Amino acid sequence: MQKLLVVYTLLLCLFCGCTNNAVKNEKSDASDSTLSFKYAQNIKMERVDDGIKVSLDNPWKKGEVLHTYYLVDDVSKAPSDGTAIKIPLQRGVFFTTAHANLMEMLKNPKVIAGIADAKYMLIPDVQARIKSKEIVDCGDGMKPDIEKIIDMKPDVLLLSPFENSGGYGKLDGLNIPIIECADYMETSALGRAEWMKFYGMLFGCEDEANALFAEVEKNYMAAKNAASNAKETRSVLPDRMVGSVWYLPGGESSVGLLYKDVGGNYAFSNDKSSGSLSMPFETVLDKFGEADFWIMSYNGEMNKQLLLSEYQGYAMLKPFKKGEIYACPADKVPYFEEVSWRPDWLLNDLIQLFHPDLNKNNLRYYKKLSD
Repeated sequence: MQKLLVVYTLLLCLFCGCTNNAVKNEKSDASDSTLSFKYAQNIKMERVDDGIKVSLDNPWKKGEVLHTYYLVDDVSKAPSDGTAIKIPLQRGVFFTTAHANLMEMLKNPKVIAGIADAKYMLIPDVQARIKSKEIVDCGDGMKPDIEKIIDMKPDVLLLSPFENSGGYGKLDGLNIPIIECADYMETSALGRAEWMKFYGMLFGCEDEANALFAEVEKNYMAAKNAASNAKETRSVLPDRMVGSVWYLPGGESSVGLLYKDVGGNYAFSNDKSSGSLSMPFETVLDKFGEADFWIMSYNGEMNKQLLLSEYQGYAMLKPFKKGEIYACPADKVPYFEEVSWRPDWLLNDLIQLFHPDLNKNNLRYYKKLSD
């Protein structure tokens, strides 16, 4: 739903402090955390004779491979059964804000050469460099400016794949490697965040990526442990109506698993779906009508009266009556840019909301909705 295009490019380890290590040729080492994935299910990396083989599982077709990459020093030596990529990459076009922001987090922003859907980017540094034309605005992510992409000669394009998308149109014919960023199909929050090890290796920031993921994992597990000791737990109602349907996270979806990790009370926690559930309002009223709080994100302006103007039925919900509505202005707060890689930050917000007795910090993403 939020698929924003972002481009990342270019060089320099001088400014970013990223490592620029050549591809190692030694065989897999169990102690090499760059190549081991503890939580991610759809990606594997292994050292081969002339570089590193990366296998992405097809998340929509169990047992099939979505894409194979060989990260090498010399593409002429790479096996022919995958896409050869010379690393570290120096210039990239990023089609999502999340992956662009990851480069900022890894202190390697100069690799962002171009982005798509620039209007959605909330990163001040990226916006400033778009304005100064240091970063190329590649236009609409669904219909990118092909001529601009050709002119900038990026090393790689980073795109999010979709089920039955039928390919990437004209981008497939540019002879520029496409990195299929299927991390969003991981079900666990830590599994998705762990893909940063792959992206860090692509852009010569593997040490920074490993260090960041270790910090995220440590914080996440500490927060999860703290939540298990809560004395008070509230129940949640997520999201809101879209047309005539209310989409809710499945019990095994990334959000559903976050609710479990935080020890929250969620009516569909026993559901086995990893995607979204679509429900009529009557079902939501039955299952969530007495929920303690309501959580959502929005763009533009939002308050209780605007909510009511969207759908009068909201007035029957307990969190609406009590004013226990917490919302994130996603066009002003970098929620989608951050939470993919910092689920520990999101977990801390959820702890504040689910467990008032553990409410010791300010909310990062959400605020109480006004009347």
